[in-house]
Amino acid sequence: METLRNNKISETKEQIIQQLFIYRSLNIYQLYFFLNRLEIPSTYPHYSLDQLNRDKIRSLYNQLSQLKKSELVIESSKQPPKQYTLSEEGLSVAFQMNNIPEVEGYRRTGWNAEYGYFPYDLYRPVKERLQKHHQHAIDFNVMLQLICIKYDLEYDYIDNRYSSVEYNNEEKGKKIFRPDGEFIVKVKNSNEKFHFWLELDMGTEKSHLLFDKFEKYKQYLNYVSEGVSHTELKGSIPKSILFVTTSQKHIWARWQNVFRNYMNSIDKWGTYLNLYVCNMEMIEHLILAHIQSAKETNTKLNNNLRPLIQDKSFIGQPKPSNAVRQNTVIASFCNLYEEEEEALQWKPMFTLTQLSNKENQVFLYIKFDRYETNGISKVIDFFGKMKSIPSMKQVNAKDLIPVFYYADEKPKSLIFEGCDQIEKFKSIFKYYLWHNYDTNEWFDMNDHEIDSKIINPLNYFKGNNHR
Repeated sequence: METLRNNKISETKEQIIQQLFIYRSLNIYQLYFFLNRLEIPSTYPHYSLDQLNRDKIRSLYNQLSQLKKSELVIESSKQPPKQYTLSEEGLSVAFQMNNIPEVEGYRRTGWNAEYGYFPYDLYRPVKERLQKHHQHAIDFNVMLQLICIKYDLEYDYIDNRYSSVEYNNEEKGKKIFRPDGEFIVKVKNSNEKFHFWLELDMGTEKSHLLFDKFEKYKQYLNYVSEGVSHTELKGSIPKSILFVTTSQKHIWARWQNVFRNYMNSIDKWGTYLNLYVCNMEMIEHLILAHIQSAKETNTKLNNNLRPLIQDKSFIGQPKPSNAVRQNTVIASFCNLYEEEEEALQWKPMFTLTQLSNKENQVFLYIKFDRYETNGISKVIDFFGKMKSIPSMKQVNAKDLIPVFYYADEKPKSLIFEGCDQIEKFKSIFKYYLWHNYDTNEWFDMNDHEIDSKIINPLNYFKGNNHR
């Protein structure tokens, strides 16, 4: 670093070079936010220039002007606001600052600021046709900075230079898996985290391109999972794709197109890889919902179900005895045997409602937060395997009733138009319930509210209540 100091590169200029090194290309306002994280407007990405510190903006302009004169930074955009990028000499300075030898093949993961060497071609100014996509990526990073400051979280990420993987596909030869990035958002001093691949959507990809995108995820997962269980995969690769669209008013329409192509292409990986579709305004809610402790969520759900399974009109399982009904830790769910869960490769929670002929309806509890796929995939998976699971045979499992639980905003009703197996899906989801575990509200598949003080939702499909 002394060499840089002797060349009269100030600490502020080093910080600017570092941000351009990490993010490739930034405008003046994006630089301002990355250098002054506590001053990111709470309304971001919507803000006015009046919310920014004009003196700091003016100082940044001066610093950039000096870096341009030193030929370390170049302007790289025809349209305002101007984009700034490192020159080849500026990139060499960044390599020196980060102790990176300029040697082809010097690779690092990119995590925890462990950066590797890439040629200047991968740092060049972003092409004009890709500018909107790049700006979308920068907005997403600024938004994550804001969320992490607001809720005292941590995050790390690698862009597609690091997240790309080259591998061999037996059928199609050499392939490249290239998401737009990979992120980890963590609760400080906790194991709770949200690890996801990022896909930035400009709303321009047609159905066949969306299908191809998700097909590549399936091919990569098939490759990386050879000889490995889903449980072993969880710690090494993401379990989610965050599909961030620019659409604000028409996200429901975009969701339907994305959803059907995902379901048509992802195959068996639907129960492992959860696809979330959101816009920039929904990111905060989605991240907070995801990193909320599963234990905390299950406790709320457990407490909501307790009076329903203790209701005298309910005949089924679990059914706690009078001696333990006051025990606050008693579970309100049934579970499969351990070996059955291992075969299924996920852990369902359910209750059983006994019918007059001793058969049982299986109420399967599935988390569902606005626009996501995992819950639907798990219901489809369980439906296809239910009759072959030994413990389900023992209880004479007849009907599967999904219970989609959520917090905050109720998801829209399920629509499968355009899915290859639409008739099968419609038969699986003939009956289902919605449950807001925060407010303890219940709704049927037709969005009719169920007053649980009058009708026990666990008995809702025994008679004619739902018709």
